[in-house]
Amino acid sequence: MIFLFSLLLIIAAEWIFIHGLLEHSLYALASFQGFVFITSVALLFINFRRRTQNADYRLVFTYMGLFIATGIPALVYLLPGLSYLILGLPYLQYIGWIFSFAIFLGILYGIQFGRWNWKVHEVHLSFHHLPDSLDGLRFVQISDVHVGSFLQRYHKVQKAIDLINEQNADYVFFTGDLVNNKAEEMEGWEPLFSSIKAKKGKFSILGNHDYGDYVQWREQSEKQENLNHLIQLHQAIGFRPLLNDAFELSEGAWLLGVENWGKAPFRQSGKLTETLSKVPADAFKILLSHDPSHFDAQVVGHTNIDLTLSGHTHGMQFGIERFGIKFSPVSFKYSKWAGLYEVGKQYLYVNRGFGFLGFPGRVGIYPEITLFTLKKDQ
Repeated sequence: MIFLFSLLLIIAAEWIFIHGLLEHSLYALASFQGFVFITSVALLFINFRRRTQNADYRLVFTYMGLFIATGIPALVYLLPGLSYLILGLPYLQYIGWIFSFAIFLGILYGIQFGRWNWKVHEVHLSFHHLPDSLDGLRFVQISDVHVGSFLQRYHKVQKAIDLINEQNADYVFFTGDLVNNKAEEMEGWEPLFSSIKAKKGKFSILGNHDYGDYVQWREQSEKQENLNHLIQLHQAIGFRPLLNDAFELSEGAWLLGVENWGKAPFRQSGKLTETLSKVPADAFKILLSHDPSHFDAQVVGHTNIDLTLSGHTHGMQFGIERFGIKFSPVSFKYSKWAGLYEVGKQYLYVNRGFGFLGFPGRVGIYPEITLFTLKKDQ
C-alpha cells in the first residue's frame, strides 16, 4: 500500500513537472523526461520477477537508476510546481526547477561516485564492567555487502578492503546480507574478501537477503542447498558464522550472533533466548543482529546485552547527514536507522551498509566501515 501510494505520488509529480516544461515550450525535454520515466516504470514491473532468476542485476539496476533520476527530481518539484499552478507566481516554478536540477545532479553523483565512496566511522564506547582483557579492543563492523550488486568491479571494492585492513582491528564483525539472493553471486569474489584481516578473528551472521526468500525456487531443497552453500562461503572467506550461537571473546566477554529477526514481513529466525542461554548472565555481551528493529523488540528491557550491532536499512542510500541535519526517508519506517543509539545502559549501532541494492548509487548516505574502540570506564 505504501509503495503504491508513493508510486502514484511520483506519477502525479511527473505530470506537473512535464506540464511546466510544456508551458515553456520545452517540448523535447518534456518528451524525453516522460519517455524515460514511463519506460523505466514499465521495465521495472516486467523485469522484477526475471531479476530473481539469475545473479546478473545490470538491467534492473539500470531501470531503477532511470526511475530515480527522473522520478525524484519531479517529486521535489511537486510542492513548488503545485503552488505555482494555484497561485500563478513564476518564481515558485523557478525555485522548483532549481531544487529539481540540484537533486538530479546529486543522483548522478551518487551513481557515478557515491556508491564507491566508503567512509570510516569511528565509535568510542566506555563501559564500567568491561573486562580488563577488552580494554582498548578495536573491531570493525561491516554490513549489507550485497556482492551481486558490484558486477565484478573488483578494483572498486579493493579500495574498501584496503580501508578495512588499514584499521588494524582485533576482530571484524559482519552483520549480514552477503548476497542479494543467491550464493552464486560470490563466485570470483572469494580471494578479495578472504584478504580481510583481523588479528583475533572474523565473525558473521545472516541477513534477510541471504536466505533466498525473494527467489522462486523449483524445489525447497534447492533453496536449502543455496543457504548451505552460502554458509560454507562465509567459512571459506575466513568468517565464522554465528547462527543463534555464541563465542567467548575472553574471560567474562561473549559475542552473540542470531539469525535474521525483523518485523513482518521479514523472517524471524533469530532465537535470542536460546542464544543467551549459552552465555553467563553477568558476562559483557556484544550481539550481532541484522535488523535494528530486533533491538527494541527483544533486547531493550528484556536482556542485559551491552552492545548490539545491526545494519539492514542502508540509510535508504538517500538522505542528508550534514550541517547538523540527519534525515533519510527510511526514518519513517525505522526510528533507529543509522549510527549510534543509547537506551538506558544499552547501545545499538546501525551500520549504513557496505554495498547497495536496487538503486545503483548512494546520495548523501555513503557506504560505511565502522571502527569501534572499547574502553573500561574507570
